[in-house]
Amino acid sequence: MGIEDDATKVNIASIYFTDVALLWWRRRLIDEKCCETVIGTLEEFQRDLKKQFYPQYAEEEARAKLHRLT
Repeated sequence: MGIEDDATKVNIASIYFTDVALLWWRRRLIDEKCCETVIGTLEEFQRDLKKQFYPQYAEEEARAKLHRLT
């Protein structure tokens, strides 16, 4: 039985947050309550999470390192 509802997927994913990610998520929930900026889809959740924690040029740097190795 697969989970199809995005809200459920987001809630389940957030259960596994620790440390800084957990603090970010709690702040995000507070912001949702006061500003009504709700994460509506799994894609929005992934985008916000990457925006917060994924270095801006990490993908390009990884590709450049791989290219230098070959």
